[in-house]
Amino acid sequence: MTNGNGTSGPAVLVVEDDASVLNIIRDYLARAGFRVQTAGNGWEATKRLKEGTFDLIISEMSVSDMDGCSLREKCVVNPTTRDIPFLFLAPEKALDPQVRALRMGVDDIITKPFDPIVLVARVQAVLQRRRSYEEMVRVDPLTRMLNRPTLEKELSDEMHRIRRYGRHGSLVLIDVDDFNAVKKESGVGMGDLLLTCLAGVILTNVRSVDVTGRFHGEQFLLFLPETNIDGAKTLAVRMQKQLAAIADAVAAYPLGFTCAMISVPEHGDEMGEVIPRIEGAMRHAKKSDKGSVVVWSPSIAPELVAAE
Repeated sequence: MTNGNGTSGPAVLVVEDDASVLNIIRDYLARAGFRVQTAGNGWEATKRLKEGTFDLIISEMSVSDMDGCSLREKCVVNPTTRDIPFLFLAPEKALDPQVRALRMGVDDIITKPFDPIVLVARVQAVLQRRRSYEEMVRVDPLTRMLNRPTLEKELSDEMHRIRRYGRHGSLVLIDVDDFNAVKKESGVGMGDLLLTCLAGVILTNVRSVDVTGRFHGEQFLLFLPETNIDGAKTLAVRMQKQLAAIADAVAAYPLGFTCAMISVPEHGDEMGEVIPRIEGAMRHAKKSDKGSVVVWSPSIAPELVAAE
């Protein structure tokens, strides 16, 4: 969907029963690249929210058939709209409603009369804060890769696509060798530095379609869509060589990792199936040959596959 200027940007719903104010807000937001839909009352606003998806709502505190706080309450109790940023337009002297709105967790209040340029700037600031927050809750702060909850959700979605569309891929688990010894000998700071080196190696080698994240401590998990095991092995070996060189150059420290991998869906296509198997393959590799690249197979001892 594009706005009147032919651009595609964040979608904003503006709820305002004063036509002149509504037109000013719509025009300035459209010039700033926003996709704007409008509603003149609460009923229209509810209808728009059912019909489309919005990145932000701007609402007059009191429209003709609904108190603005009531609209906010409806949004909060609906799982599809509860996380949409919400801005109120309020009369400058209406302090009690403003306090009520702030207690409801609205993102900002813009008092009337307002400068349209300032309104656009505050809208942009609210959306930027929301993007920063969403990024923060998705990303591991040290490595800047997906954190475990987000990673598991992304992987679950990938498994669903594989089952639905008959695709394939490789799941790769990376575990830094002797990492506890690194921290004991050189401190946590050195350990963190080396983990960021590994994260950098991973991120510079994967494609935009690959899913990568920090799985646990010094473990990283990658899903490589449309990549067979041979391709995954080639990638793993290349990253091992790069990590050794970078760790030596940055920290003068030898660092390597062991790699376990599993073919999806050949060896499983459910999270509850592939994760225990790839962890079993990793335990098998760590016990027999650190620094190796091991592919899970049914020949791996069942007690290793199923172990906690």
